[in-house]
Amino acid sequence: MKSSHRKHSPRKIQGFTLLELLVVIAIIAVLAGLMFPATSGALRKAETTHAQNSAYNLKNAISAYFTEYRKYPVDPGQNDDEIEIRTDNELMDVLLGADSEAESGGLNPRRIAFYSGKQAKPMGGGKYRKGITLEDDGGGELWDPYGEYYYVRMDLDYNNRVPKPTWDESTDATNLPESILVWSAGKDNEESEAKDNIKTW
Repeated sequence: MKSSHRKHSPRKIQGFTLLELLVVIAIIAVLAGLMFPATSGALRKAETTHAQNSAYNLKNAISAYFTEYRKYPVDPGQNDDEIEIRTDNELMDVLLGADSEAESGGLNPRRIAFYSGKQAKPMGGGKYRKGITLEDDGGGELWDPYGEYYYVRMDLDYNNRVPKPTWDESTDATNLPESILVWSAGKDNEESEAKDNIKTW
């Protein structure tokens, strides 16, 4: 008995037509367009959260310094609590426990590291973001997510209140019942524009 073998002709593999490819590309473009604002919003929120957490960590570090030394981490002759201190070497060397601050006349003779954080990321132009630039002697600077230093005010005349920054219009009071204020100027880097400033009070 003969078995019959049927010859099958190979199927032609059809690809996408140009029209189908264009439709797929258009759908992907629409989806990407819808995703972009959501992604941008999430990134902005993450940066705001990071700035706020760092500001509170800095406030806690200054409080810990005060508990340890019964004074604030500034020159002892400084008693103007309206002055805006920045998180450059002058303040952060003290809070990071730099070698120079353990020397005679230094403000952190026990060399205690009151603040710790992640390494800052370079932005170019000598600026950094989101962390600390640590130096060989243990000192450094603290940068916000937008490439600027944080602002700090302390109760340097020890009267249990600190003058409110002029840009803050949330209350009519001229003083706040705080001992330490920390804030960032936000994404626009304009301290006087309060809408995106990030604060600890």
